[in-house]
Amino acid sequence: MELSAQDPFPDFVALLKAEGRRGVLGLDCGQGTDGLRFVRSGIHFTGVDPSEENVHSARARGLEASVAAAPALPFADSVFPAVWAPDALAGLPPEEWEGVVRELQRVAAPGAPIAVVRPEPGEGYTVVRSPA
Repeated sequence: MELSAQDPFPDFVALLKAEGRRGVLGLDCGQGTDGLRFVRSGIHFTGVDPSEENVHSARARGLEASVAAAPALPFADSVFPAVWAPDALAGLPPEEWEGVVRELQRVAAPGAPIAVVRPEPGEGYTVVRSPA
């Protein structure tokens, strides 16, 4: 499934609501801007970011967030109804992409939507699924 290249967020939220998914893991959550958008949309948000400063800012905004990064997320298998990771592959060499996506699939519930962007020219937002 392709999401809007301009603002993929509304499409992803609509997908989550249509599928009855009430929670999302936000990878590289930054200071929590997208996290607040999820919460305002009625979707529970759990964020992770490699920066302690960003996590502190996200928590100050009332979000659940912890310091972590793919490909080694500190969560059990299959715990998140969905994953929001549009920046997960940015800045990584292409040979690392598969490992990151595999880790996102590991923490996502069976069949869960995972929003990612392959940072190549012309590539947009894509929803992949964790194995059912």
